[in-house]
Amino acid sequence: MRPQLVPALVLLAGAVQAAGVRGAATADGGLVLGAHGALAASGIVAGVALIAIGLLMNYLGYRLVKALVFLAGFCVAGGLVLYAEYRIRAPREGEKARQLGYLATAAALGASAGSAALYLSRAGIALVGALGGFALASWALSMRTGATIHSDVGRAVFIMALVAGGVAAALMLQRPAIIGLSSAWGAYALFVGIDCFARTGFQYAALAFLSVPGASFAMSPGVYAMVAGMALSALLGAVVQLRLTAKHKSPSALL
Repeated sequence: MRPQLVPALVLLAGAVQAAGVRGAATADGGLVLGAHGALAASGIVAGVALIAIGLLMNYLGYRLVKALVFLAGFCVAGGLVLYAEYRIRAPREGEKARQLGYLATAAALGASAGSAALYLSRAGIALVGALGGFALASWALSMRTGATIHSDVGRAVFIMALVAGGVAAALMLQRPAIIGLSSAWGAYALFVGIDCFARTGFQYAALAFLSVPGASFAMSPGVYAMVAGMALSALLGAVVQLRLTAKHKSPSALL
């Protein structure tokens, strides 16, 4: 098993939890709780893994470009599969086998996509751009209860436009764009991980914007802090990465 796969699997596990599986999340979109109100170990692991991965991608994404590309392929493919599964038929309460089956399928296809991205470097770079664009779209939409754009069609167009813009920027500008987009993606993962403990509801933003059944998003002082914190972390991460990779002019030098 590739070393990058383990934390990426946890990302998918966190997505399952965030989708509201078996109603285990707290009412304010917080940390997963057990039957008697105890903190579930899986929720802790997902939060810690997202924080660790977010920090690495936020501040060292371009230096760790192989891990960055693998995780981009894994998360894009695995996330799309998981989203499609939940849109087609979300698991009902008590359907553990279906939940695990969805996760296993998404993880397997995500791992295949991540591995392929390492060998198809331009495709891998495009996926980094797509993920960064999605993170930026989610951040921009997270500034108002229910989303900055209320229309489902409008949100979809906005998200697709930023994803396409991220892909184009990553392929055409390469180093500066990859640094900026990996910083945005890393900062987003970082603050979703923090929200597993802070419980502001920020972690449910993207799911609500994608109209995942049962997901909702509302602004609060805590969410405003998350939105501001993500922006500051992304900017700081980009500056750090630019300084650390001043001698690397293209990703091919690291891939």
